[in-house]
Amino acid sequence: MQTFMNETEQAAYNLAEALSEKAMTNMKFAEEAAEAFRAGKMAMRRQFKARGLSEAEADIRYSGTAQASKTISDNNFFMSQASMYNAAAATQYAKALYHKK
Repeated sequence: MQTFMNETEQAAYNLAEALSEKAMTNMKFAEEAAEAFRAGKMAMRRQFKARGLSEAEADIRYSGTAQASKTISDNNFFMSQASMYNAAAATQYAKALYHKK
């Protein structure tokens, strides 16, 4: 682990850690949205199978539902947020190391 001696280094490092934590939180939300999509798709497949219809038909039908659209949208949003926070954290880590020299 890096040790930082002055206030500028420590501030940049602390901000980087906070941004990294936000990125991880957003990744968890993205994973939850992806899991909700998968669970909904599997439920639709079970319903269609009980009616004697194919999985392909179930997937097509599920992809057109509001629930599927919402979960995909949520996943995309949270992934972009996580990416943004990770990039910001990387910048702050670099800033802390720069100030260390």
